Amino acid sequence: MEEPTSYSVFKTILGYSALILVSPILMFFVSKIILMEGIFNAGPIASNVWSAIFAVIILHVAVGLYIYKAYFEADKVKHLVKPDEKED
Repeated sequence: MEEPTSYSVFKTILGYSALILVSPILMFFVSKIILMEGIFNAGPIASNVWSAIFAVIILHVAVGLYIYKAYFEADKVKHLVKPDEKED
């Protein structure tokens, strides 16, 4: 197993950063326009509140995916370090 290059690390961080930034905004407007105002005919305050709740849930899912990836990626890197190369 080879060590990740700086480009692959940059690409991973850029992808997760885009997911964390774009998905809540997109979810807010999609749920507000299509779901709340289009299907459920909710009022403006209720549609804003529910859309914000959906956006926060999606944000937590995206951050959770990033943490999951970082945790298991760090576990793979630990196996690459030999016992006599560990830093104290």
